[in-house]
Amino acid sequence: MKLTDCTPEKAANAWEKSKAAHPLVFHVTNAVATALQANACLAIGASPLMSQYPDEAEELVGLAQGFLVNLGTPTPAALETVKRGMTAAGAKGCLSLLDPVGYGASRFRVESTNALLREYSFSILKGNAGEISLLAGVGGATKGVDALSAGDLKRGVLELARAHRCVACATGEADFLSDGESVVRVSGGSPMLPYLSGSGCVAGTVVLSVAAACGDAVLGALCGLLAMGVASERAEEKCAGSGTFPALFIDELHRLSPEDFYLEARAGGARWSLV
Repeated sequence: MKLTDCTPEKAANAWEKSKAAHPLVFHVTNAVATALQANACLAIGASPLMSQYPDEAEELVGLAQGFLVNLGTPTPAALETVKRGMTAAGAKGCLSLLDPVGYGASRFRVESTNALLREYSFSILKGNAGEISLLAGVGGATKGVDALSAGDLKRGVLELARAHRCVACATGEADFLSDGESVVRVSGGSPMLPYLSGSGCVAGTVVLSVAAACGDAVLGALCGLLAMGVASERAEEKCAGSGTFPALFIDELHRLSPEDFYLEARAGGARWSLV
C-alpha cells in the first residue's frame, strides 16, 4: 500500500487485525527495554519472543510473523543472531524492522548499522529524529541514544526509503514517514515520552506488530505511530509524573479500539498529513 492510499478506515482495520491475529514478533533487542517492549506487544494483542542466541535464530524466525532488530545494547552474539535471522526472514518473506539505536554514538554502532543495511533488506527502518538525520546525512545530532536535534527529516526519510526500498520513519515532536514516493507528517504525542526509557523501542514494537498483523509495512507503520501518539496523550492526562506514566501508557495502548482511529486519526486533519 502507498501512503496516499491510507485512510482512517484502513488504519482502524489494521488495528483491529492486530488485536485479532495475535502475530508473533521475534525481537533481538536491548537489555534496557526488553520488558517494556514485551508488555507493549501483549497490550496490543501481539505475542513477544526475545532471544539473542544465534543457534535458534532461523527456527524462531520460522515461527514469527515479524522480526525486530534493535541495536540498543549490541553484543557479538546479538549481531550474529540478527544476521542469521535476517537471512531466514528474507527467505521466508517475514516483515522486519531495524531500529539503529544510538547511531552516531560510536564508530561500532555506525559501522554495524551500515553493514546490516548493505547486506539485508529490512521492511521498515525506524529511528529517532537524530539517528535518522545522521543516517540519511541531512544534519542532526544525538547524545548517546537520545536525539539532540533533527536535520531535514522530510528529505531524510524519503531518501532512506528510496535507497533501501523500505518504509522509513523518524520519531520526535512530530513523526515523519515515507514509502519512497510520499512523506507523511504525524503530529501529536505526549511530551512525557522522552522521560520513558525505551519509548522509541516500544514504537518499533507497536509499528512492526501492526504491520505483521495486517501484512503491510506502510499501513502498519502509520497505524503504529498514530497509536503511540494517542495512547501517550491519554496517559499523560491521567499520570502524576514520569513514574506513573509508563503503566498508564501501557493501559492506554491496551484500551485503544479501532473506533479511536476514526475519531482521532483523520487523514489530512489533526493527526497526519502529506508534506
